[in-house]
Amino acid sequence: MWFDINRFHLLVLLTWQFSIFFASQQIFPIFSNYVPQWKCGDSEPTSDCDVYQTCKANLTFVNVAFKSAAMEYDWICGKSAYLKSLFSQIQFAGVLCGTFSFGAVSDVVGRKPVAVFALSLGILMNFVTGLAPNYQLLLGIRFFLGLSVGGTLVVVCTFVMEMLLPKQRMALRAFFNWGVARLMMTLIAMALPEWRISSIACAIAALPALIIIIFVFPESPTWLHNKGRLDEMKKSEKQIAKMAGVPYVPIEHQKIEHSKTVMEMLQTKGLMRRLFVLWSMWFVASICGYATDLNSNTISGDLFVNQILFSILIAVSKMILVIFDTHVPSFRRRTLHQGAQLVVCICFLILTFMTFYGYTGLAFLIVNLIGTVFIEYTWDACYLCAVESMETACRASATGTCSLVARIGAILAPMLNYANLWWPPSVYLTVVLLGTINLIISYFFLVETKNVNLDNVHIDPSSEEGTPMIDEKPSQKSDQ
Repeated sequence: MWFDINRFHLLVLLTWQFSIFFASQQIFPIFSNYVPQWKCGDSEPTSDCDVYQTCKANLTFVNVAFKSAAMEYDWICGKSAYLKSLFSQIQFAGVLCGTFSFGAVSDVVGRKPVAVFALSLGILMNFVTGLAPNYQLLLGIRFFLGLSVGGTLVVVCTFVMEMLLPKQRMALRAFFNWGVARLMMTLIAMALPEWRISSIACAIAALPALIIIIFVFPESPTWLHNKGRLDEMKKSEKQIAKMAGVPYVPIEHQKIEHSKTVMEMLQTKGLMRRLFVLWSMWFVASICGYATDLNSNTISGDLFVNQILFSILIAVSKMILVIFDTHVPSFRRRTLHQGAQLVVCICFLILTFMTFYGYTGLAFLIVNLIGTVFIEYTWDACYLCAVESMETACRASATGTCSLVARIGAILAPMLNYANLWWPPSVYLTVVLLGTINLIISYFFLVETKNVNLDNVHIDPSSEEGTPMIDEKPSQKSDQ
C-alpha cells in the first residue's frame, strides 16, 4: 500500500488534519478582525480613520464580506483599535503557556488523557466564543482556547508521530497540512459569514479528532515503553495491529537514553551555537508568518477568494516540496532555507514599495501569495533542520525550545499589524529586515543535514560549530 498506510494509519493522519484545523484558530483573527472599507454619505470608499471618527452619523461599511467581532465591538479606529491586536496576542499568549505546560504533563501522565483534555477544552472554548456576551469575557475565552491550541500542537503532534512509520511523516507533511486546515476554516467562514456562528461551526467541525482519540486510539506504545510499562505497551500494540487489520508482530524498541536538559545543551559549545541559529530561524518564521497572515484580510479583492488562494497554494506547495526533495538529491536544507528566505525578502520588499505608493492591484495579490508560500518553506526548513541537526539525547528538548521561541514571535506579530495604522507598509518592511538578518545568520552558521542518519548525529562538547559534528559514514543511508 502507498506509504504502507493501513486503515489505522489513515485514522491517525485524519486525526492530525482535524487537530491542525482546530489549531488554525490561531489565524481566525483574519476573519474576526476583518474590517471592510467605509464611506461618509456619498463619498468614495476609504480606510481613513479620520473619516471614520468624524462621520459617525452617515458612516456605512462597503461590500461587507464577513460580520466580524471588530465591527461588532468597534475595534476599528481610535483608542479601541488596539483590541484587535490584543485579541490575537492574548490567544498567542495562551498558546505559549499551553505549549510547555501540556507537553510536560503528557510526559508524566500519558499522551491520550492530555490530548483528550486539551482538545475537549479547546472545542468547548471555541463553541463558547460564539456565545460571549461582551468583549472582556471574549478575550478571556480566547486565552483558554489558545492554551488548548498549544497543548494540541505539542501533545497530539507527539501522539501522532509516535504512531506513524518514519516514512509516513512525509505523507503527513505533504497531504495533511496547514494549507488544508486553513482552507477548511475559510470555507466555513464563507458559508457562515458571521464570527459567532463561524466559531460554533469550527468547534463542531473539530470534533472528529476528539472522537477518534477517545474511542479508537490506545495509549502511545512509545510513551508506555519509556515509562517501563511493557505489558501495557504490548497490549496497546496488539490493539493497534487489530485496528490496522494486520498480524501483531512484536516491535524491538531502542534503549532509552538520558535526555539532555536545556542547561546541558547551553553548556555544550557547538550545540549552543547550533541552537541559537535554530532559534533565529524559528523566531523570524513565526513573527513574519503570523504577521503577514493576520494582515492578509486587508488585501483588496474578495476576502474569501484571497484566503482560498492562500490556502490552496500553501497545500499544493507542501506536495511539490516533498516531491522535489525526494527526486532531487542535490537539493539541500541550506538551499531550502536560504533560497526561500531570499524570495521572501524580495517579495515583501516589492510589497513595501507597492503599499507606500498605494498600489493595490492584482500584482499585489500575486506577489503576496508567492511571499506567503515561501514563508511556509522557511517553516519546513525550520522543522527539518531542528530534527536533523540535534543529537537524539536532546532532540525533543531542543525542538521544544525552538517552539517556545516561535510562540514569542507569534505574540509580537499582532503589534506589527497595529503599527500599520500609523504607517501601512510596517508589516512588510519588518519582514524584509528580519528576513535579511536571518538570511545572513543562516548563510554563515546553518549546517547542512540532509540525508544524515539521526542516530549518528553527534556534537563533541569541545567542538566549534565550524568543525565536523555529524558522525556519519558515506555509505550509510538516510533514515528520512
